[in-house]
Amino acid sequence: MKTKFWIICLSVFFVSCLRNMHDIYTGGGEEGEEKINKDDFFDFTTVRNSQLIIDYGMKVQTAFYLYDEYPMELVENTWEFKDINPIYAASTDMNGRFFSKVSLPAYLKKVWLVTDNVLVVSPVELELLSDGLTFNYVDYKAQLSADGRSRAVMGGVSYPDGYDVLGNWNENGVPDYLLPEKLDIPGAFLERCSNLSRSIVVDNRNLLERFPELRTSGSNDMVITKSTGLVATYFNFSSTTWEDMVAYYTYKEGESVDMATIKKTILIPRSSRNAPKSLVGEQIKLKYWNKEQSKYEDEFPQGTHIGWILLGMGFGKEKGVFPRYSNPAYNDNKEQRSVLLSDPELDNCFFMAMEDNVDMRFNDVQFAIMASASSSVEPTPNIPDEVNKGEISYVVKGSLAYEDNWPDKNDYDMNDVVIYYSSTVVKDKSSNALVRTTTTFTPMNDGATYTNGFGFQLDYVGKEHIDLVQVSQEGNVIGKNFEPGIEKPVLILFSDIKPVLKKPVTVVIGFKKYDKVSDMDAYPPYNSFIFVNKRSHEVHLSGYKPTSVADESLRGTGSDLSQDSNGSPMYYIAEDNMPFAINISNSEFRWPSEKVSITTYYPEFKQWRDSFGADYKDWYLHPKE
Repeated sequence: MKTKFWIICLSVFFVSCLRNMHDIYTGGGEEGEEKINKDDFFDFTTVRNSQLIIDYGMKVQTAFYLYDEYPMELVENTWEFKDINPIYAASTDMNGRFFSKVSLPAYLKKVWLVTDNVLVVSPVELELLSDGLTFNYVDYKAQLSADGRSRAVMGGVSYPDGYDVLGNWNENGVPDYLLPEKLDIPGAFLERCSNLSRSIVVDNRNLLERFPELRTSGSNDMVITKSTGLVATYFNFSSTTWEDMVAYYTYKEGESVDMATIKKTILIPRSSRNAPKSLVGEQIKLKYWNKEQSKYEDEFPQGTHIGWILLGMGFGKEKGVFPRYSNPAYNDNKEQRSVLLSDPELDNCFFMAMEDNVDMRFNDVQFAIMASASSSVEPTPNIPDEVNKGEISYVVKGSLAYEDNWPDKNDYDMNDVVIYYSSTVVKDKSSNALVRTTTTFTPMNDGATYTNGFGFQLDYVGKEHIDLVQVSQEGNVIGKNFEPGIEKPVLILFSDIKPVLKKPVTVVIGFKKYDKVSDMDAYPPYNSFIFVNKRSHEVHLSGYKPTSVADESLRGTGSDLSQDSNGSPMYYIAEDNMPFAINISNSEFRWPSEKVSITTYYPEFKQWRDSFGADYKDWYLHPKE
């Protein structure tokens, strides 16, 4: 009897649970009254708006980039940027701070932060939390310094024969003669150095071929024209795996230099991609060797010439190093191995870039030199102004998949229309205002018998803020205007997918410079939609409103829900909590075969939906094999 009783109770319990889950999607409830709550339905977004807070702790505007994978790779002995695009880019304010909501793929758990600023460690791997990302560079640098502390053991670390030192350093190459209080580096000079450094890393060409004016016919040494002190600053951009050192020597005009006997002093004990990141931005005061008095002094007297030596693979070695001299006369084949560049506006700021091997990009060792006295150093070639770009960019890509049977329930194979897209978003570097978007839509699959067209609407940017529209295909411009008779900007890219299958369509939209349009207000793929057999039969992503020419009488018919029981509007969501279209962020969608539901082909889709996006965020990366 007890057994029968518990069976009956459990049966009632399970039926009740199933009934409650069913009520969410069908509206069943007390007394058979249909109740629909908008909040019980998922929006099916694969993008999340994340709060991004970055503080570099320095009064200089800094451009930064987010990548979804480690952006560098080792090519022979040089670290180079991969041929990939950032998923977001922006600039801080003049105080080095950034605070904004940004759109990122929801499945990402971490990102890599890259910056142009040569005084900042980069790339930095950061965890992307549910509420976004917060990064304070001062705290990060303090942690690096704490992790990198160790006893001074220079006596146990070899260095090349015939060189003097300014002090000790530890086994990681961290000197004990770093300046305790750092000098400020002028923001304009820092920006010019940062622009050149990044362009060298991104552009694989020989630097002297890119900028022939940097070739020297002389020594490429520094010449002091007025007594001054000198301070060197570590920069971030070292791409070499060689464990290099930097040394210097001094001589007078006309003095004979014998490299075997001249006083050579190690300035930077270790410069390498593998050197401690805590060294970035640190400073060292150069010392002048007064040979008459046999002592180091703080200032370099007028008429002093300073030669530089990169000691390739010198860190930790006594023998077998590869010296590269700033004076080409001392190098094998008389090759130029360094460039000493003047700031075009600040006559006491200089940028040194040195090459240790064969690619001649001059990004193996880079550092700044600042003179304490103005007009105290003989001018050298200027930092090239061609690299001072005023724009930054990132790429948004993904896939759009549509069911064309809306508003009726269909098989949910999501293959009636599949379109891949890739958009380059260009922003003004100083204001973060949107400059233009260049978006390529490629129709990939037509799984329908209907005639399906495609277009998109900009929901949050008016036509008055746009000064360029250009649609092109196969090298030909096919459109320059928005769809007429509609208040909001709407572009129709094609009215029938069949003849344009696998043929990319590119759309360029330019935004007025002084209107300061936010990139988040025109974020690709915009409010994209298909239209079925006729222009007024639009199918949009869940939660997106139709255009003003859509047939409103279709909404709320078939399986479509147009509003909930409280009168709150709903858009393009089926009564069984399924979408009629979906945007697959940052991935090329592998669509199911005909009549195979997306819930079958992607086993994690249902769990993702039922968790309202909290679980299985990367479901579309795991199709059923």
